[in-house]
Amino acid sequence: MAEWTTDGERLMQEGTDAWTRGDRDTAERAFNRLLDEFPERPEGYNKVGVILADSGQLDEAEKYFLTALKWDRKYAPALTNLGNIYLERGEVERSIQHYLLALDSDPEYPPAHRNLSVAYRRQGRYSAFVSHYKRSQRLDNQRAREEIRRRGGFRMPVIPPVVLWVAAAIGVVVILTVVHR
Repeated sequence: MAEWTTDGERLMQEGTDAWTRGDRDTAERAFNRLLDEFPERPEGYNKVGVILADSGQLDEAEKYFLTALKWDRKYAPALTNLGNIYLERGEVERSIQHYLLALDSDPEYPPAHRNLSVAYRRQGRYSAFVSHYKRSQRLDNQRAREEIRRRGGFRMPVIPPVVLWVAAAIGVVVILTVVHR
């Protein structure tokens, strides 16, 4: 497998940020560059597959997820995304198999737990549904807290004291105006 570099991380982050903003074209360009520069890594194939699946091209997306697994057969995101395709097609048992493979690879991968819960709900296995759904929520919250810590914590915006004094003065004037009417 090709060595992952800061360039790979940068392209991955650039594409992910664009996708999060809804900028599909920029995301697709970044992920295709990731494929060009790191053709023996699973990340780019997986991300392009996600874009294809989102546009309804499930057969083509499936090929990309399978290619990602060619480079890393235990890559949890691609296993989970294959499960999603099978679930979308109504192949619930097959989707469950892929979610469980993803969890064998990464027991702490929230999307695999969340999507497995959906498959279990479709089967009427409500206890398993609740268990995996709650686990996905706990893991998502834990990852969010870790990301906040990684970025240096949550910081309230600093408001200059003069702005506070002006706001207080305006408040006093408004109150006095209302009281004296």
